[in-house]
Amino acid sequence: MNSHLTNHRKAAAAVLVTVAIFASVLPARVSAGQSGDVTFSKIKVLQTDGGDFKTRDASLTFSENELLIKVPKGNDIAMEYDKIVSAEYSYSKHPRWKTGLELGAAGILFPPLWLVALPLGFTKHRKHWLTVRTEKEFAVIKLRKGNRKLLIPTFETRTGVNVVAVGEDK
Repeated sequence: MNSHLTNHRKAAAAVLVTVAIFASVLPARVSAGQSGDVTFSKIKVLQTDGGDFKTRDASLTFSENELLIKVPKGNDIAMEYDKIVSAEYSYSKHPRWKTGLELGAAGILFPPLWLVALPLGFTKHRKHWLTVRTEKEFAVIKLRKGNRKLLIPTFETRTGVNVVAVGEDK
């Protein structure tokens, strides 16, 4: 009977340690506002800066009706959920688009979009990318390994848009 109690204590201790770890890590990545907003604070977004593309620190907030990317040293991006037409996830050296050479067609609609692939083509390591599009604009978001597993389902739930995985999914 002693070993039975010891096993329960070990299991309870394991649960407490797991909860403590998640409680200390999760608030740094995700926070819920009083109005039901959900914010992911450790993301990056690609933005133009005088003709060059820069990866900027940002936070992504899912509010009641829109996706808001706050960029302290750049331009904020707001996309209403009902205006979002597609979203793609890739695990690659650079963001991918649905058909690979869709860049030509996208360049007509979004002239700077095809330029994103040029500077990113020289990176050596694969990254987690989420590209979100409306009819008139787009956002290229670099996710962290730890936040993508929460961010993508939150995106799909809030926007009603399925995220299409392009290339290798990790």
